[in-house]
Amino acid sequence: MKPQMIRVGLLGFGTVGVGVFRMMRDNADSITRHIGFPATITRIGVHDLSKPREFAFAGLTDDLQSIVNDPEIDVIIEVIGGVSPARELIETALNNKKHVITANKELIAKHGAALMKKAAGHSLDLHFEAAVGGGIPLVQPLKHQLAGNDVLKMMGILNGTTNYILTQMAEKKQSLDVALKEAQELGYAEADPTSDVEGFDAQYKLAILSTIAFSQEIPVDEVYREGIMKITADDIHFARILGYRIKILGIVEAFPEGILARVHPVLLPRRFPLANVHDVYNAVQIRGDFVGDVILSGRGAGSAPTASSVIGDLIDVGRNIRLGGAGNVTMPESDGLPLLPIEKLETAYYLRMLVDDQPKVLGSIATRLGEYGVSLSAMEMRVVSEKDKIGEIVFLTHICNEGMFRKAISVLESEPVVKEICSWIRVES
Repeated sequence: MKPQMIRVGLLGFGTVGVGVFRMMRDNADSITRHIGFPATITRIGVHDLSKPREFAFAGLTDDLQSIVNDPEIDVIIEVIGGVSPARELIETALNNKKHVITANKELIAKHGAALMKKAAGHSLDLHFEAAVGGGIPLVQPLKHQLAGNDVLKMMGILNGTTNYILTQMAEKKQSLDVALKEAQELGYAEADPTSDVEGFDAQYKLAILSTIAFSQEIPVDEVYREGIMKITADDIHFARILGYRIKILGIVEAFPEGILARVHPVLLPRRFPLANVHDVYNAVQIRGDFVGDVILSGRGAGSAPTASSVIGDLIDVGRNIRLGGAGNVTMPESDGLPLLPIEKLETAYYLRMLVDDQPKVLGSIATRLGEYGVSLSAMEMRVVSEKDKIGEIVFLTHICNEGMFRKAISVLESEPVVKEICSWIRVES
């Protein structure tokens, strides 16, 4: 007998959990119409019962295992984050024949394939739209509307915190430290911002999206990662002069010899759509062999946008329960293309260095770069110290191999005329 109500157990009652609770309460009639019968939260699990809360709820408990073992509950929504105890709770829920919805990007990036296999084995739904992109629909379009395409390339701004910081640095000429502090004061960045500014958050999300897009598991450790902590006001300044903006992107691309997935800062031409996505907004550009370029954009985090994705997943699960359909799980294939190291990348580069301000310096540097197949396409130079005869040079290169570029940089660091390699950033065009 099919249930006449979906009974939901909510694990976590923080920012996202409260958003889910509020949306299910305020939009109950709409959710009922979409599913065909009501969905209601019957129990909520939290770590600390003594913590002051915005809403009183009779079914609040700190015994999270009792929720995933409750035979009356049909669907578990997990929004506590982290790997443990979330993984153990979700595994128990699936073993108990409960559908699962999660917003946990780290868990899905690291253990999603195993959890999907378990869900499929029980003919259960495992949804995670909210784990990637907050309120932006990314997972479902890749699983359904774009599934007939071979994805050629996908690139996007996957972290709103770092996008906000880089926007403030560009528009207000703030230092990274000042922009980060402002982001923390506004609640965009955590007290410990490591996951955002070092690129881990974007790395998790790109691993998930890449796994779906290419129908093979892309281990998160195989996604190359750099953060934004080395980006300076000088880099922002020179990028502007050269016609670019600096963004941190997640990029995955298929080549005949394999797949290359990477997260790092890039210079983007100012006319490029992703270069014009500012503040806390996220955006992903997907290139399919038949559909061409598709861009999806919106707020990538926050209580309301993330709750919107969670409830969208809940409606899908509810419809499957009402219709008696099979579980909706995206299963990555076991075999696929090999994953390529970053040294295989072919792209252009921005290179900034301090040098002796004297004749033949440019020729000497260009010769060294040329020995490794690196040729120059543009240059800017300014005097840093007339007294000490030190200049600052910025180069843009033509497209070249990253492995060879890195070797060229290593050689330049030992050149007598080069005082310091200040920074180098990949250019996406």
